[in-house]
Amino acid sequence: MLDDKLLKYIEDVSSDASTPGGGNVAGVINSLGCALMLMSLRIAVLKKNKTDSEALNTEKELNMLKDRSLCLAREDSCLFSKVMKYWREGGSSLQNALEESAKVSLDISEAAVLLISIIEKQDLKRFKNIITDVGIALELARAAYESGMLNFKINYDGMKKPAGQLKEKEKNINSEFNKKFPVLRKFVKTIIN
Repeated sequence: MLDDKLLKYIEDVSSDASTPGGGNVAGVINSLGCALMLMSLRIAVLKKNKTDSEALNTEKELNMLKDRSLCLAREDSCLFSKVMKYWREGGSSLQNALEESAKVSLDISEAAVLLISIIEKQDLKRFKNIITDVGIALELARAAYESGMLNFKINYDGMKKPAGQLKEKEKNINSEFNKKFPVLRKFVKTIIN
């Protein structure tokens, strides 16, 4: 089932090149979480009722988020290459690259929280027969969120004049995650058990 492109990607991640790295992987795993949630939605809901308007809207939202997460993965790799290029030079070019990288890292975490929010809106009892896949999608979102936050911190800490709006955005994303994820994870585990 693993095709050559996926195997090549895994080899690229495991190489001694700096990209694709953790931020890229974070975007990819959030995209995989979206894909898994799409599969769950299609099996549990849309297979039974192809005209369920709420499920169709969720399907559209998940597809857009899946694509957005992959774009963020690509963007992270491009920006990290920029950071590495300017690392020795320092100065404003490095600071700009670090700020852009910090922003993309937050965007990845934000996309993960959006996936969590989409899962949260579902009537998960409808997904009883496929709830483990929903749970795995949720865990992938958690991993993407945590990874984005790790990368944000390292980039933000490297900035000489950190942008205050980034710190505020981090605080808001953290708040949303901490409010939603633990409750949702507990609920999913309750359904599984």
